[in-house]
Amino acid sequence: MLFLKKIAPEGEIGTVVPNHKELKLGTLKAILELAKLREEDFADYQ
Repeated sequence: MLFLKKIAPEGEIGTVVPNHKELKLGTLKAILELAKLREEDFADYQ
């Protein structure tokens, strides 16, 4: 497991990410929701 943290205007936001080569779509969506990151914003990083 990996713990990721970012500093945002509303404070620190953290989420746990499984350390796997592939993630199921539902798992990825849950991680993005916990990280308060929109799917569209995430797609910009690919």
